[in-house]
Amino acid sequence: MNQEFLTCGSYEVYIAPLLKILRETEKPLRILLQAPDGLKHVYECLSLFLSDSTRRVEVYLSASPSFGACDLPVDEAVVLGVDLIVHIGHEKYELAEYEWNNIPVVYLPVFYNGVVDESLFINLRRVLEENKYYRITVSSSLVESKLKSKIAEYLLSSGFTVYNVSKPILGCFYSNVLVYDREVDAHLVVVGGVFHPLGLALSSSKPVVGIDPYMNRVWSVSEEAVKVLKRRFYEIYRARNTGSKLGLIIGARFAQYRPKLVEYLERLAVDSGYRVYRVTAGYLDVNRLVAIDDALKLDLYVVTSCPRLPIDDLNEFYKPVLTPGEFIAMVRGLDRYIYPW
Repeated sequence: MNQEFLTCGSYEVYIAPLLKILRETEKPLRILLQAPDGLKHVYECLSLFLSDSTRRVEVYLSASPSFGACDLPVDEAVVLGVDLIVHIGHEKYELAEYEWNNIPVVYLPVFYNGVVDESLFINLRRVLEENKYYRITVSSSLVESKLKSKIAEYLLSSGFTVYNVSKPILGCFYSNVLVYDREVDAHLVVVGGVFHPLGLALSSSKPVVGIDPYMNRVWSVSEEAVKVLKRRFYEIYRARNTGSKLGLIIGARFAQYRPKLVEYLERLAVDSGYRVYRVTAGYLDVNRLVAIDDALKLDLYVVTSCPRLPIDDLNEFYKPVLTPGEFIAMVRGLDRYIYPW
């Protein structure tokens, strides 16, 4: 076994880190595979590969959702007694304040290697020229990073000034793109769906254009961000005009536990006259929030585990639910939006 990539349909899985462990380990291994829902189709391909290996490998497949490398199935791994967690689709999460060291974790990046219609490139160039976006960044999630480089090369050869952002973006981290805000006319994000581009549009002062290679679509993310911002400013207004009982929700997933952030927000809240209730949650959804609110009758909530929960999943809750950045902006009386922390 000396190959570094495993081809699974239109995707390539970088399996070198896993192969290294298999080569260096003499005993049979019990492995738990975890992937986001959009990449769970890789399970069968990788399982078949492992079953053909020269070593005995017992494979378990996590059906639980995965929202990134910040969300590892450590509880499942402990119950199963596995020797290794294999997380598919992301690199190690760099923003974690708390390290999980009990069971080794190996990260297998996945890269989209499908064919993109030429019309996508033509449409992208047209949109950029119509809007006079001549100085641009091109970024992506890890999965689309190879395609991102192809798009960057195409735009560079077409006369655009291109900053090819090498580090993948996350839904809660865009600093490697934002450093170019003063240099560019717009940011381009190559990724499927709305999640990642929307986060950048909420963070940046420059227009954001989404490039969805799966839908063959070029679209204005900033238009969607304006709608979201109106809702978020309304939530801040509601929170400012409610009572003083605050639920500070603390993430119980190991990489979503942010003790420094929790301590800072609690101190800020107490100094601002709030009574703080510490609430822990592994997974947080509307039903969990309803249950705790029925019990405590709090006035507002601040989620420290993931800043996308209030924006994407809890925005219709009947009481204000804020991100850390939104709460900070509210307490300090700032007139600008802070995302994410």
